[in-house]
Amino acid sequence: MKFHSYGDKKNKTILALHGMLCDWQKFRELLKPLEETYYVIYPAMTGCYDGSENFVSFAKESEQIEAYVTENLGGELYAVWGASQGATVLTELLARNRISIEKAILDGVYLAHQGKICAKLGLKAFLKMQKNGGQISKRMQVVSKLMGLGKEDIAEFSLLYWGSSKECMQANLIENYTYRVNEDISKTETKVYLWCGSKEPYAIKSHEILKKYLKNYEEHIWPNVGHGVMLYFHTDEYVDAVREKLKE
Repeated sequence: MKFHSYGDKKNKTILALHGMLCDWQKFRELLKPLEETYYVIYPAMTGCYDGSENFVSFAKESEQIEAYVTENLGGELYAVWGASQGATVLTELLARNRISIEKAILDGVYLAHQGKICAKLGLKAFLKMQKNGGQISKRMQVVSKLMGLGKEDIAEFSLLYWGSSKECMQANLIENYTYRVNEDISKTETKVYLWCGSKEPYAIKSHEILKKYLKNYEEHIWPNVGHGVMLYFHTDEYVDAVREKLKE
């Protein structure tokens, strides 16, 4: 994992966790307005940048975040924002409870167990897309429907990073599709915001799982949109919503 920071370090700090097998720089372009009033740190997750080691697990990603925050920020973060896989990693980070996080925004978190078969199908789709320069395969279009995404939403796949090895993709997909909630998340005191689109069945199921454990949460479901659509296609409205929650 590599860490990249922008903005004035005197401001409150936000950690921004990108989605599965994505390019942190593309997420930064979407969230850049936050840097005007916050110190924003963008980790590039393991396997998602040139020269990276292979991905192992969400626990290992969390360990690296904890080490960085402890060494550079005194073990404290004002807020963490995570989208898709970033939101799922964030649940592990909250459950471990080794750094202080005041607020957490989880957008499109996936904790509903989908299984290794889905991971294997996903790997085939990703490898084909990698070979074809990122062109969306028919298999991926079918998978996308499970995330509430139609053909009009395919452009958001441009956020993906295509330099990962097959081994890295496989480990990442298996972790994503088999990870179950760490029940120690029940101990967190962090204020948690659960966000997703109304067309995201797995994210909505994941909210129901988390609500069994969280002490302090607020849920918002964006109407008539699928996974990542608000962030990618309605960026200004989305960033304004992030600002509002961080001001509360």
